[in-house]
Amino acid sequence: MTGPEIQEAYGRALDAHKAGDIDTAIRGYGAIIEANPKVAEAHFQAGRIYAAKMRFDRAFLHFRAAATLRPAEAAIWNAWAEAVALGGDAATEAGFLRALKAAPVPPEARIVLQDRFGAQRAGTRPATGGMRPADISRLLSLVQSGRMIDAERFAGAALKQHPGSALALNILATAFARQGKAALAEAAFRKAIAVDPGYAEAHDNLGHFLIEQGRPEEAEAMFRRAVTLAPGLAPALVNLATCLTSAGQPAAALTLLERARAGGAEAPPLCVALGNAHTRLKNFAKAEAVLLRGVELTKGGTAQILALLAQAQARLGKDDEAMANFDRALAMNENLPVAVGGKALLLQTLGDFKAAEVLFRKGFEIDPLNGENFRAFIMSHKTKPGDPVIDMMLSRYDDPAISAADRMNMGFAIANALEDIKDYGRVFRYLDEANTAMRKAAPYAIAQRFEQVAQTKAVFADMDWHRTRIEGTTDFAPIFVTGMPRSGTTLIEQIIASHSAVTGAGEVGECARAAQDLIYDAKNTGRMHPPELAEIAGLGHHFEAFIRDRFPGSDRITDKSIQTYMYLGLVKLALPKSRFVIVRRDPRDNLLSIYKNKFPDDTHLYAYDQRDLAKFYATFVDMIDFWRERVPDWFYEVQYEDLVANPEEETRKLIAACGLEWEDACLSFHENKRKVETLSVYQVRQPITKASVALWQRYEKDLEPMLDQLKKDGHVAG
Repeated sequence: MTGPEIQEAYGRALDAHKAGDIDTAIRGYGAIIEANPKVAEAHFQAGRIYAAKMRFDRAFLHFRAAATLRPAEAAIWNAWAEAVALGGDAATEAGFLRALKAAPVPPEARIVLQDRFGAQRAGTRPATGGMRPADISRLLSLVQSGRMIDAERFAGAALKQHPGSALALNILATAFARQGKAALAEAAFRKAIAVDPGYAEAHDNLGHFLIEQGRPEEAEAMFRRAVTLAPGLAPALVNLATCLTSAGQPAAALTLLERARAGGAEAPPLCVALGNAHTRLKNFAKAEAVLLRGVELTKGGTAQILALLAQAQARLGKDDEAMANFDRALAMNENLPVAVGGKALLLQTLGDFKAAEVLFRKGFEIDPLNGENFRAFIMSHKTKPGDPVIDMMLSRYDDPAISAADRMNMGFAIANALEDIKDYGRVFRYLDEANTAMRKAAPYAIAQRFEQVAQTKAVFADMDWHRTRIEGTTDFAPIFVTGMPRSGTTLIEQIIASHSAVTGAGEVGECARAAQDLIYDAKNTGRMHPPELAEIAGLGHHFEAFIRDRFPGSDRITDKSIQTYMYLGLVKLALPKSRFVIVRRDPRDNLLSIYKNKFPDDTHLYAYDQRDLAKFYATFVDMIDFWRERVPDWFYEVQYEDLVANPEEETRKLIAACGLEWEDACLSFHENKRKVETLSVYQVRQPITKASVALWQRYEKDLEPMLDQLKKDGHVAG
């Protein structure tokens, strides 16, 4: 770009940025940086966007580049400092301070930023307006002892003499809030901040007040500001982290919480927030450990801590302990939503749908706008015409008070309920809105998947799979069931796990993750290399130890981990006696079923756009074709439509392919009482049906983007 072209492009990007069109803005700034990496303004604005998105790895790079180009620009250093406060670790913070020390900025500006990470790290010094220390102590004592009427009176009197006391305003606001005087409280909090904009505690207290008023987005902005002003203020760190976890950003939350813990904070709210973040990140053992610490700190646990502990234990397979802790929580507070909903979900996974329904319906009353509760309920409830739950969901879907996340979950629930009653014409209104909301909340670039598959094939391309011999491998012989989600993998696992010699382990994922680690470059994110042969046997032994710890006494297990097909050859070398079953289904029905469902956080993010779904399916076929060319004898393929058309014949072939003797129980798989934790929790407890075969034809017009892409890629007839 020429100079004028860069100015014009920057103007367009800035206009898009101001209008809230962030995708257009970041593409514009990126194009400028690619053309001329010395444009400081483009780096600065890109850093602001990435910081707002909590993508601090990218934000830091851009702020550093901007500061290098314009080292005297105070706005750049302020923005960089805020990003470090919100998402930096100790090393990032140290690097920022080193750069700041050498920067040609005014001394007073440097001192303010240095103090933020030094003297005022754990708390700010608010403006007191000249109040005497004795009066300040008395005010604080009144609040701490719960004497809110006296605190209100004394703070009001102090402000007549010292109108510039942000401290007195903050205490007055707190007294108002504790007495239920919401309008007066908010006004006083905001006045305290106006008097002293750098008062972190006032921002944090206003955020807490806004949470209580049901205004979480406004609250999050206050918590963010509090943390940028005092990066070690423990209450603000916990509060902001809680908001981030609720908004689907648990990794960003964990960074803040670990900072609070490193600063010496240890309190039940921190344990709750850490437990929540680890649970969302599927670090269930860590969640259990920190929540058990919360039980110790509270000398037996609060209802909330016990309910969260139970959630983590349920995901660890400790179902008896989980049920006991849910019951303890409910004994303390029978209307605690997390305990009511959590126990309902556990009962559902165990197949006790009647008991689960009682709790789900209780949840509708005590937490009426919780869309996730409705979505989970519909997974095991077949609605019928006139079912009152449909009207209940429709009215709550349109409630102005419902959050975006709850409305999205409600949308998936409504769509599935309408399909149950064959009201096909209304299904896609809610389905499209729910998927659009998910894509907005969790953006996805299909190009990343193309790159992943291309690199995986490249690192495996030259391996001589049949002639490679790995010394010291285990005889452990798991049965891996893999394929696209919603293709019938849970059904296939249920059939195999109904055999007396097999334990169904569910979607474990540990072996696929470990296999991925063997080929990913730890120092160069996203790059891969061929596996070291000396490490392959360890992969198998690690997986065996992991399974024997979770399922002691189980010699044969099934692992229904979707991603195993990506690393099939590598896993087979590590576990030579393992078996692999790949499940295939008509892509039109398969992808429709995916589009109708919301998956756990941070999984299957391609699922919320029809064209991306079809493109992802093409990469799945590409990987299966890759393995079929090289090791066709290492896996067995099941076609879902053949199975439902000829259940006994296909089931006998499946069991034989797994190296098992025939047992009639495999035909009665729906009577198996094992725990099921997938979206198919209800279907696999019913006899095989053809109801979902060719269901896509009901929605042919609605599915045009997906069908067009499938035809273009040659996966269905044109």
